[in-house]
Amino acid sequence: MSNRFRLGIVLRLREMAEESARINLSHAVEAHQRAVAVVQQAQGRAGAELRFLADLQSSPAEAGELQSAVLALGAAQRAIVAAQERLGRATSSLFEARQALAEATKRREVVERLRDRFLAEERRAGDRLDMLAMAEIASTQHAVRAARNR
Repeated sequence: MSNRFRLGIVLRLREMAEESARINLSHAVEAHQRAVAVVQQAQGRAGAELRFLADLQSSPAEAGELQSAVLALGAAQRAIVAAQERLGRATSSLFEARQALAEATKRREVVERLRDRFLAEERRAGDRLDMLAMAEIASTQHAVRAARNR
């Protein structure tokens, strides 16, 4: 098995790993965007509950209505906290996915550089063989000319 073939296999595996990391990053970005939307919705709901409670307090309202509004506001605030925790986890996952993609890209680039060095060395070796062959031909031609001139 040639080195070029092995490097080709390793490079293809690294490219596949990088593509997988890119896909994981896109999923993490989508999850982060969904978590941001959930936080915004929870904050909007809490704002609506707070306005409703303020309206109840500024007008004559029954104690049961006030209690329900306070409980709804508390639930909305707990929903904000839960949504923010989910956003924190999504942000961490996004950061990890970005790091994984950067690492996969770095690993692919290392194999590409190694492949490029190997190919350059192959070219140099081929050039050396060509130069040796040309030198041998020139030497033979010189010897033939010298023998004819005697």
